[in-house]
Amino acid sequence: MLYCAPRSNKTEFFIKTIMKHLIACLSLVVLVASSLFAKQAFAGCTTDSYGTNCNYPADLTVNKEVKNPITNSFVQNLGSNDPTFSPGSTVTFKLIIKNTSGETFSPVEVVDQFPDYLTYVGSTVTGTYDAGKRRLVMKLENLIAGETREIEVIAKVADKSAFANDKSFLCASNYTKVTTPARPDGDDDTAEFCMTTNINGSSTLPVAGFNDLFTVIPFLSLGGIGLALLKKNK
Repeated sequence: MLYCAPRSNKTEFFIKTIMKHLIACLSLVVLVASSLFAKQAFAGCTTDSYGTNCNYPADLTVNKEVKNPITNSFVQNLGSNDPTFSPGSTVTFKLIIKNTSGETFSPVEVVDQFPDYLTYVGSTVTGTYDAGKRRLVMKLENLIAGETREIEVIAKVADKSAFANDKSFLCASNYTKVTTPARPDGDDDTAEFCMTTNINGSSTLPVAGFNDLFTVIPFLSLGGIGLALLKKNK
């Protein structure tokens, strides 16, 4: 006759402990699998031998513009045939950030990368500027679905002494990138502008030249009146 000894309390405790850990592990596996499945279903993720690649919706966008120093209107770019900026003048950029999704994004990080010869002066949204990296970082909270926000960033062109002798005219791009935890890829854009140290020889009208024009106009008028009087006396 086969006799089975009753299980001790230690044996029952051990079995219960093992079962609890097993259930916890299985729950974790299910949770991770569900999360990955949801991520793939939402973002259109694909998995290959190199890992998982996700294509997030392009519903967080940024459009960058630069202010024309002659017309004071914002445009996409100011190329080599457009008005230029002279040393010490200010350059104003506009960032147009849109949320075209059906959810709220928070926080939205806005990174503005300045090129050489351009220094941050101020912005309509408070940010942190790293002078060594020429990088401005700003945060937007609760950008709700369908909302558009605009930021103006003011920069200054370096003094003439900062330019090399062989760099009397050059063009540069100011780069901006926006991201949020729900859209880690985000979006980016640039705005081009040109600088010249050879103001008198510039093929386009720099900021300083435009201001000087108004100073000369009264003297041109006086000169015209003087010539008219001379002809009359003759």
